[in-house]
Amino acid sequence: MKFLARWMDRDQAWPRGCWPNEAQRLLLQACLLEDDAAATSAWRKWEELVPWDFIDFGSHRLLLLLHDRLRRLGLTSKDQGRLAGVARYYWVQTELRQRQAMGILQLFEKAQIPTLLLKGAALNATVYRTGFRAMNDLDVAVRREDAPRAVQLLNEAGTAPPRNVSEESFRHGHGTNFNLADGTEVDLHWDFFHSRSLSAAQQQSLWDASLPVKIGPASSRVLCPADQLLHTCEHGVRYNETPPFRWLADAFQIMRGAGTEMDWQRLASQATEYNAVLQVSRSLQWLNEHLDLPIPDEALAGMDERKVSLANRMEYRVTGQRGLAGQHTFWQTFPEHVFAWHRQGRPGSLTKYHCLQHNISQNHRSRFAEFMKLGMLQTMSRVKAVVPSIRKRQRFVVSTLADDEMIGCHEVERSGHRTFRWTSGESTLVVTLPRCEYDVDVQVFPWRAWGSDLASELKVDFNRHGCLVTPVGDRNRVLRFSIQRDMFCPASQQRLTFRCGSFRDVPEEETRHLGLPLQSVCFRPRQCGGTES
Repeated sequence: MKFLARWMDRDQAWPRGCWPNEAQRLLLQACLLEDDAAATSAWRKWEELVPWDFIDFGSHRLLLLLHDRLRRLGLTSKDQGRLAGVARYYWVQTELRQRQAMGILQLFEKAQIPTLLLKGAALNATVYRTGFRAMNDLDVAVRREDAPRAVQLLNEAGTAPPRNVSEESFRHGHGTNFNLADGTEVDLHWDFFHSRSLSAAQQQSLWDASLPVKIGPASSRVLCPADQLLHTCEHGVRYNETPPFRWLADAFQIMRGAGTEMDWQRLASQATEYNAVLQVSRSLQWLNEHLDLPIPDEALAGMDERKVSLANRMEYRVTGQRGLAGQHTFWQTFPEHVFAWHRQGRPGSLTKYHCLQHNISQNHRSRFAEFMKLGMLQTMSRVKAVVPSIRKRQRFVVSTLADDEMIGCHEVERSGHRTFRWTSGESTLVVTLPRCEYDVDVQVFPWRAWGSDLASELKVDFNRHGCLVTPVGDRNRVLRFSIQRDMFCPASQQRLTFRCGSFRDVPEEETRHLGLPLQSVCFRPRQCGGTES
């Protein structure tokens, strides 16, 4: 039992867990540390450690904050042009989302539907102030009884395609997303947490403590600082293929913005009531240890981790680490929904409950079975990818790679008992390999004939070094080339890029640029100077 407790209490860094790794920690310190000298030192270490071509997407979303901090410190990056360009892109994107938010809020305000902003929009309106928190969409909450009217309004505003939400989803789900024709992305919530369905009294408590806020001419509300901090930590301590550590920057800004007005007693009582003690207390401990943010004794005194139940400890551990299942959101969220379903007294079947959380109310059994097949195929691919490494090979299965390890590939598709991705006009795999000489086998589906357009249009390069590709095997299902030691770049991560013309016989309704039906890439070392991969 002690071993199980130690296993459940051990926090893991990304990519296996949800907590920042060394590079991500340095970036957070460079952006947030109050001590200018310490922030400068962290930034210089980060810039030496992480090449610009290999910044993960989670870190990329903090570059707007980094650019502002360097400007205030009077420092310039060695890639200042790229940093300024990325910062400008996120600033424009955030300003655009803010202006789109005004229209949506005014739409609800005209219909007399009270709204409450969450995540990026709320943080920019309260604690970031200057809009240095990049946001991709608008997260807005309405009361559960107002949710049907809110869905109707967004559909009338031009959702493409229109969203149909069932009565069961309104009762048991937490929200759904909308893509309007003008490019506005809205996440509509009628509950505040993904895996903690709140009672009417609990929801009313959050609404009663909320504060008014203005977004241009539009009026809305935001959670009070204690509730906003709870919401941020509960959402953040959850594994994601995209590094989710931005929640620590948000929590830092909330605490610094609230100062002495932070209601620590309310935070402790709400965290205990919502079974989120570990998520909040571990976040506060991390902020105190790595960002020198002083945490009052009373902040943790009301959240005694010793009183956390075994089930809550297991939930914290399982949802905060990478599992074997595929990277599709449907399976990433399955463990937390299992715990939520049990916590709510097991309302109906688990299959239906999980589908309702993803707004799947029609044919939920067949959709669940479809996702299960895809998840099992991805899991099998992930397990099989480990086997060649025992035989001194490196095999990269494209259906199991994280988002920041792939650039320009379409979503995972399934054919029979295998999974694959279509490449676009230019697609890149980011792989970690020891410096060596390799024979590389690229497994593809036999849906493109090598003797025609593929032979003339496919170009493959390794770190911008061109590779001569030849087909081998039955029906040219394997494309083979070699890479040399001098083709490696100094960083630990290397880039394998495919450039391919479009498929000749694309159906009329197909709008994607389809290049290569890619399944996996296997690196077989030939000569490693005494060490093999």
